[in-house]
Amino acid sequence: MTTIAHLVETPLAKALGWTLFHSLWEGALAALVLLAALLVMRSPRGRYACACAAMLGVLAAFAITFCVLAPQEKGSGAAVAHTVPRAALDDSQASPGMRAPFRMADLPPWLAPFWMLGVLLFQLRSAAGWTAAERLRRRGVCGAPDPWPQRLDRLRARLRLSKPVALLETCLADVPVVIGYVRPVILVPVGLLAGMSVSQVEAILMHELAHIGRRDYLANLLQTVVESFLFYHPAIWWMSGVIRAEREKCCDDLVVAASGDAHHYAAALAALEQTRWAANEAVLAATGGNLMKRIGRGYFTATDKRL
Repeated sequence: MTTIAHLVETPLAKALGWTLFHSLWEGALAALVLLAALLVMRSPRGRYACACAAMLGVLAAFAITFCVLAPQEKGSGAAVAHTVPRAALDDSQASPGMRAPFRMADLPPWLAPFWMLGVLLFQLRSAAGWTAAERLRRRGVCGAPDPWPQRLDRLRARLRLSKPVALLETCLADVPVVIGYVRPVILVPVGLLAGMSVSQVEAILMHELAHIGRRDYLANLLQTVVESFLFYHPAIWWMSGVIRAEREKCCDDLVVAASGDAHHYAAALAALEQTRWAANEAVLAATGGNLMKRIGRGYFTATDKRL
């Protein structure tokens, strides 16, 4: 405990503690601005961009606040003063048996060690998730049977996606997922290609290709990094939820725009829901977000077109 107490008394710990304290109202302000934008904006792409900007804005405000509050070394005297905890100086001057009174200003520096521990735990959690995702693409997989690789190439051409994408069947997942950015792979459950109609499977594959074309796997990786640094803020988790929901809607809209049949795509999502599983956050699945709302979006879009 003495080591933690001495750490808390350092200038960097004080700067970090006060940065964490100020980030609470900074994040709340960003959340209010995002909420106002979501109330007036209907485009999933616009809502997605606003949510990403809000999350990055909170991270930028955190960094700027810390830079402003961080101690500036001006000489050897300042450096020596920074290395000596204030508590040690106070103890040498105070009379025996007396303790310095507690002040509210002394509380924020104590946030620093707990924040560092939380960041470490969340980073380990994220690393474990990404490791499991990479393992998923290597275990229990086999190549998709013909003519599905050729159909996937035609779908890539329809979406104007030049990056090669592998299509594999897996016995370890219950819904299609995308893994990887440099060499992306679409994993589909064994039996899905034969268990659904060709048009429905193609619609689902187009959704996964839309994730690849939008570079969502990389965006998801950066998003989890921000979550680990700002894990303590409820507004960050709300923003993250908005980002994931709008990301799925953006891909849905790309599929509908390419196929021209929103009602058929909604039916494909409904069929896929029967085999839905609790997808890991480290992978991008076609059943991500609130699937019933996404099905409703597809249905009403198709109804509006018919009217």
